[in-house]
This record gives sequence, C-alpha cells and structure tokens, in this order.
Amino acid sequence: MSLDHIDQQEVSKKLRAAAISVFAALALVALKLGGAVFTNSLALFSEAGHSFVDGVAAIVTLIAVWMARVPPDREHHFGHAKYESVGALVQLIILLALCGFIIFEAIERLRMNTPPVVRSGFALGVMVVSIGVEAWRTMSLFRAARHSKSEALAASSIHFLSDFLDSIAVIIGLIFALFGYARADSYAALIVAAVILTLSVRLGRDVLHSLTDRAPAGLADDIRPIVCSVAHVMDVHDIRIRRAGAQYFAEMHVDLEPDLPLAEAHNVLDIVEDELRKRYPNMHITTHPEPYQPGTA
Repeated sequence: MSLDHIDQQEVSKKLRAAAISVFAALALVALKLGGAVFTNSLALFSEAGHSFVDGVAAIVTLIAVWMARVPPDREHHFGHAKYESVGALVQLIILLALCGFIIFEAIERLRMNTPPVVRSGFALGVMVVSIGVEAWRTMSLFRAARHSKSEALAASSIHFLSDFLDSIAVIIGLIFALFGYARADSYAALIVAAVILTLSVRLGRDVLHSLTDRAPAGLADDIRPIVCSVAHVMDVHDIRIRRAGAQYFAEMHVDLEPDLPLAEAHNVLDIVEDELRKRYPNMHITTHPEPYQPGTA
C-alpha cells in the first residue's frame, strides 16, 4: 500500500471534528469563568480551567491531525502519523498540570478561611448548559475517533468525557453549597482532580504504547488466519506490527508453495495485502515471500 495515499474525505471529517471541539471549548470557558467570578466557586473555576485546557487540547489535536495528513517526504519515510501521538502526549502533560493545580487550590481552601461560595442558581444554570454541550461534543468525538481510529481525536474525547463527568461532580458540590455546606465545593473540586488523574493515566498508557511501538494486543493473531486463507499460502511468520496515529504498519514473512513461479508469487502477495486491507483499511503492509519447508515453520 502506498504511503502517499491519503483519504482526503477522512481527513476532512477529522479536521471538522477537531475544529468544532475548539469552538465548543472556548464558548464553555467564557460561560464557566463568568459563573465562577459571580459565585466565587472553586469547583466552577476549576471547571473553567478544565474547559480552557480542553480548548488548548482541541487546538493541539487540530494541529496534530493537520500535520498527520502530510504524506511521506525526504525526512519522514513513514509519513507524519506520529504527530497524533505527540499531540496526545502534549494533552497528557497539560492534564496533569491542571490536576496538580486543582488539588493544591482545593486543599488550601479546606485549610484556610476563604470567602464562601455565593448561593445562587446561576451557577447551576451554567453547569446544566455546559453538561448539554459537553455530552454532545463527547459523543461526536467518540464517534469520529472510533470511525477514523484517530489517536489524537481519541485523546480529545477522553478530555471532554472527563469534563462531562467533572461537571456532574460540580453540580453536586453546588447543590450542597446552596444548603450551607460550603466545603462541599472544595470536595467537588477534588473529585474533578481524581477524574482527571484517572483518565490521564489511561491516556498516558495509550500514548506510551504508541510512541514505543508496542504491538497492538491480539492483532497479529487476527491477521494470521486472514493471510493463511489465501490460495497458495502455506503459513505466515515473523509478523511485526506497530501503530502510528490512525495507521498501522505491518511486516510479515509469507510461506508459499515452493514451486510457485515468481510472477504468481507476486500476485498471491498482492491478494494477501488486499484481503488485509479489507479488514484494516489504514494498514500499510510489507510482505516477504519464502518457499514453504515443512517442519521449519
């Protein structure tokens, strides 16, 4: 499969999903920040900070998807798909920094006397609106990430899912504050931090696997029967697979019938690659033919 092949329609869908996320995040920043200033709510302020981080992350995702679409060049023989992994890594760093800030501020408020949260239904209204927006964009990004297998979009969807869950925690804190339990706001902020930290660990694991070229679990076992189902293929071995963004790179040695003419062997390998691409459209495949020798596989 030529690495120069870029599905422009698929790229356009990914870029559109990333761009919509940027605008949605910035709108939520303005809404939540206004609510935080009006109510003096730490949880709401942390939500505004989280939405700001989401906006930065969405911009990083937009840049990463834009860069990943560039075909191979003189210095990047395997294309630029790893930019999606780099973008996800940047998002992870930002998430961890935000988590540390929220934990620090929440503990400080619990230790010291701070101005109480203003008891107002305005903050609840802000959060109800934001939850609707966050639910919509989370589902949109999940669908886009699942369809395109985009690592950067998957990372953004985790950001926005965490924002959605955080908003629920904030609403709980604000409800308690309305009934006189002002410290509940700080506890809600700690719940926000816990959610961010948990999802950051998950995101970090996936990014680490991608950047260190860890083989996708079970994929080699799934590939083997597809290859062996092709006529004249006796076996397959030394299957090596790595992931770069939304793309997979696979290498394998294919054992063919030993008396197969060279031209026919070439045609068989073309069929093998075509069959694999039917199942994995974003897979770039390199095959090496070998004469089958019973007892050596």
